[in-house]
Amino acid sequence: YDGRRDVLAATDAALDYLQKLYNMFGSWELALAAYNWGEGSVGRAIAKNQAAGEPTDYLSLRMPPETRNYVPKLMAVKNIVLNPAAFGLSLNSIPNAPYFGTIKLKQRMDVALAARLAEVPLDEFVALNPAYNKPLVAGIGKPTLLLPVDKVSSFSLNLENYERPLSSWQTYTPRRGEKLAAIAQRFGISLARLKEINAISGRKKQVAAQTLLVPVGKSGNAPALLAHIPQPDHPGNDSAA
Repeated sequence: YDGRRDVLAATDAALDYLQKLYNMFGSWELALAAYNWGEGSVGRAIAKNQAAGEPTDYLSLRMPPETRNYVPKLMAVKNIVLNPAAFGLSLNSIPNAPYFGTIKLKQRMDVALAARLAEVPLDEFVALNPAYNKPLVAGIGKPTLLLPVDKVSSFSLNLENYERPLSSWQTYTPRRGEKLAAIAQRFGISLARLKEINAISGRKKQVAAQTLLVPVGKSGNAPALLAHIPQPDHPGNDSAA
């Protein structure tokens, strides 16, 4: 789980930080500039202008071209959305209603299975839940899933009626000095695949203080990976469910 990619958590964090920046600088233009350039850089630019007796508003500060253009681009997007006809554009109507709902899991579950129970394509599920960057949603702390709002009830009903194991993956914490090759053999997968699953590069023979993702039991039949994005299991392959 990577909270930086969590749609709700990252959005809330960004909004909280923008509010903090506005409280620091008293201007949304300066707040957005600081969001792009860094609060320290904006603060030093303001101090430099103050020392020179120059104004300290957004347009008066010296800043990199990227930041100089960042705020006007955002303003342009805002103006286009508010009045697209004025710019000769036509935008699709978006209903003023929630697109997704939330559901909390009480136990770990394969990402591919969660998408199937929600009756949504895997790529759409991953797009809504990019924080889960492995094939497993670990059941630690009742993780929250985002689903299209019209699929929340379907997910709950399908989960209630699902009688097979929810996960073909589990976490494993290596013992001190334990070799990766021994771990791979224990869980019935190759050393190369163990490294692929856990993004372990190079010629490392062991890892320290890293929780590994491994198949449940000595099956070796957990779902395949493609660039660490979980793939849907094949029909009839119960071990992948």
